[in-house]
Amino acid sequence: MKFTSKKAFLLGCSAFILSCSAYAQSRFVGAYGQIATGYETNTVSSATLTGKDFGGSPNTSNSVTTSTSSAPLVVGAGYVFPVQNNFALGLGVDYSTLTVETSPAAFYYRGLSTATYNYKFTISNRFNIFITPSYSIDQDKLAYAKLGYSSQNVLYSQTNCCSSPSNKAQVSGYVLGLGYKQFISGGLYGFAEANYYGYAKPNLSSTYTDQGGGTVSSNPNVSAYNFLLGLGYKF
Repeated sequence: MKFTSKKAFLLGCSAFILSCSAYAQSRFVGAYGQIATGYETNTVSSATLTGKDFGGSPNTSNSVTTSTSSAPLVVGAGYVFPVQNNFALGLGVDYSTLTVETSPAAFYYRGLSTATYNYKFTISNRFNIFITPSYSIDQDKLAYAKLGYSSQNVLYSQTNCCSSPSNKAQVSGYVLGLGYKQFISGGLYGFAEANYYGYAKPNLSSTYTDQGGGTVSSNPNVSAYNFLLGLGYKF
């Protein structure tokens, strides 16, 4: 039987298809657990205070923006499902274990410009649940996008007054990210990820007791971003 160029072409196509099929089942398909750290910035912006003495009229302060940068510690777990060819879809959760505080921000009220009230904002208990549409570059390498739901606690507290009012609120929002994973040895892999978090405005309100008492409320904008490097294990 002659080995024609047509047969050679067909054999080449078959080999290519088989090669693609080999990569279609990524090694990342299945359950995983991981831990990461890196660089993170949390920002509280357009923050104003509305103060009201008991029996008095509301007074609104100046607007400030404050932030904090830190090294987070994020633990996560999930499962990656095969979809078609080199595509997969992951479902995951992660949790930021550390609490961070912004620098105190100075507020003052109209007509009381000589009096400054310092407040700091504390961010904690960030929890995310998300999907990760993924593409297998080859069996050991995976690129993915990350999108889902995020929640966290926001606390504000006064740092320079006798009554030191404070209040905590839980806020919900979203997380958007991009990432890359690559196996190192056995089930161990390394990964890099960049994420942005946006949240609804927290409703912060507290009562102070000095000078006859009153209330202070604030509804700032809250956001964050981070760059993570981590290790994981695919079970």
